[in-house]
Amino acid sequence: MFVKRFLILTGLLAVSLSICESVQPAGLNQAPPDRLLTDQELLALYEGKADGSLEELAGKLRAEFAERYYFDWRNVDERFGYYKKHFGSKYSSHKMNAEIHQGLYPADTQWKLPFRNLKGAEVTAYELRHLARSHKVLDMAFMHLYEDRNPEYVRYFSDQMRSLNRAFEAGEYEDDEGGNGVYESFRAGYRVMNWLQVHGFYLGSGDYGWQDQVELIRTMLHTGAILHEKNQKFRYGNHQTRGVAALAMIAILLQDFAGTETWYEKAMEILGQHLEKEVNADGFQFERSVHYHIGDIYNFFRVMQLAQINDFPVPNDWRDKLEGMFDAAITLARPDRRLPVLQDDTDQPWAEYNEMGDFMLLGSILFDDPEINYFASNSVADSVYWWLRAEQIEGIGREKRSKPQRLSGELPITGYYVMREGWDKGDAHLVISAGLSEHKPDHQHGDMLGIVARANRQDILPNYQVRYSLPDYEYFKNSLVKNVAIVDGIPHGRGWKGNKGGSGFGKWEKLPQPRVIAWVKQDDWDFFAGSHDGYADLGVAYYRKVLFIKGLGWIVRDLFESSNGEHDFQQVWQGHYSDEGSGNHHRSAFADGSGLEILQLGDQAGSWSTGSRRGKGKLVYSMSGESGSYTTLLYPFKGFSSRIPDSFFEEGRVALNGWTIHRQAGTADFGAFSTDAPLVVEGNGGAFLLGASRVLLNGKTFRFPGACDLYLEDWLDGSARIISLEHESMDWTSDTGDKGRVAPGEVL
Repeated sequence: MFVKRFLILTGLLAVSLSICESVQPAGLNQAPPDRLLTDQELLALYEGKADGSLEELAGKLRAEFAERYYFDWRNVDERFGYYKKHFGSKYSSHKMNAEIHQGLYPADTQWKLPFRNLKGAEVTAYELRHLARSHKVLDMAFMHLYEDRNPEYVRYFSDQMRSLNRAFEAGEYEDDEGGNGVYESFRAGYRVMNWLQVHGFYLGSGDYGWQDQVELIRTMLHTGAILHEKNQKFRYGNHQTRGVAALAMIAILLQDFAGTETWYEKAMEILGQHLEKEVNADGFQFERSVHYHIGDIYNFFRVMQLAQINDFPVPNDWRDKLEGMFDAAITLARPDRRLPVLQDDTDQPWAEYNEMGDFMLLGSILFDDPEINYFASNSVADSVYWWLRAEQIEGIGREKRSKPQRLSGELPITGYYVMREGWDKGDAHLVISAGLSEHKPDHQHGDMLGIVARANRQDILPNYQVRYSLPDYEYFKNSLVKNVAIVDGIPHGRGWKGNKGGSGFGKWEKLPQPRVIAWVKQDDWDFFAGSHDGYADLGVAYYRKVLFIKGLGWIVRDLFESSNGEHDFQQVWQGHYSDEGSGNHHRSAFADGSGLEILQLGDQAGSWSTGSRRGKGKLVYSMSGESGSYTTLLYPFKGFSSRIPDSFFEEGRVALNGWTIHRQAGTADFGAFSTDAPLVVEGNGGAFLLGASRVLLNGKTFRFPGACDLYLEDWLDGSARIISLEHESMDWTSDTGDKGRVAPGEVL
């Protein structure tokens, strides 16, 4: 094996020297994208001090890397001791991934489809893309350290790196035209970041010779040249962000090579445009996915960290933009210090939350803000450990932390509205999705005006993470696994469109456009009203109103208006439910005895059904007509004794957690007011009237042009105000001759 490898290296050096003699570097002022540098060109472009030999160059670069990278390779063994001690559970995944990679691909692998892996199976587009990212080669580098610097991993990496270079020179690699480009910005950028860390791990190994190190630098300069050429202009999407972040890293680490200063300037220019155009004014990443929001934070942190280590300039407004990204995460955060699943979140398929401690730790390091610190991990996470310097790690856990003061909030540009009861772990929390990315809705799911809710430490109305390669990714990206309303069984996402490379990822040709009508935040309650045009082509207008009565739960009003005959109108709720006897009352229950009751308080559904897929259940209500409306109580109960009692269905009245629900026929007198509303919820000095056309208040009768939703504020002390909880402006009159027009969420 050693003799064979020595002969291969000798042959490669001979070819390289031959090329040096025939190709002169005259006029070359930076690495070209269309070929790899010769040895002579590599030496000529290096602006540091070297005596003209490649071995001397390798030594210089090795010393520079120790000072410039996130960690000093001379201390890797010491740092790895900490890693083994604190992240012992990672061993099994590193081992498994390393074995998977070695079991599928030889070191001298192919980089163009079609080809078969070592098991004889055709390599899929999805697999090739992951090969191009080279993340499992990083797992192999970890195993190199676990196995007392086993040289087999070093040889494998060096040979695979050379196989890529040979494939490029022979033109035997996937280009961007087929959709699976090996040098596409995201994949190449991902590979650069992984290989730089691998390089840092292997520099302390005697088996990682100067020839291997020179080849790594040659490869980085070539990839940098390609990334620079491909990214002269801004393009929306995280793929370019990852690529230019890697370009900036190459430019910083290889700053002594001619032309890299131009790369850094271009990378920072494009990254700045991504911060400006892709981080919305409310602080959230424009693709609306928690996964991609976190990914961009990681991209920008890695560049900022490396730039600061090397005294490279970073624009001042970067800090403000990045701090806004962490603040947006706080706005969305659940009381358990996790984030809900929103759109294409892909870390853990079928998971019902996103972890946030690891990336919030980076915000803590950058800004040391007590509210950001509250969400940060108390110790360094394995995912960011190798990006941090020793002094940064030592400071973790000493920060001042304070629970946020904000309650309900919004990210209005992104289109997320958060109803929050408080920050205790059992407090209720709900997010309404009411946005659509204007420029790149590729990661959007069919969940317009959908909700995700948590209460009593349980995900009562969950959403689910996905994985592009799974065959039912399309299903899990659409409305039957969301908490939404649909018409005629037609989901929000229409016209599934797989990507050109066939990797499993896909998007919708058509998604509903949302319109936010009203958003009201109060101490005791919140109100949201919105609509979307998802069924306009069917002649159906749709509106959703969500009323959060803090301490009680949510009342969701789904309204459908048809202009062309009858349709079926459905509500879809996630979870595992049992029918409680009426077909319009269902209950889920969790291991701790808490649960969620879903109760139709208004028009009754004509039918209901339950089902499940991948262990995730759903409940679907359906009614038919030219118009339809649901008035649905979502009541999270803490335990058996706090569920909705059976007496409510006979008496039409129930007191729950300081609020009293009244169902009635005709006009009812409540002392300070009377109304014909069929549903009244009163408590804390206020009253919600749902479906009222008349209200007698303080001796004055108010009339409305139809059944409408209202809130009477402070009605007990005689100074009541009436607030419209409607989805459109409406006229009103009174028996004293007063009249007016009131907008949703406004006071009469």
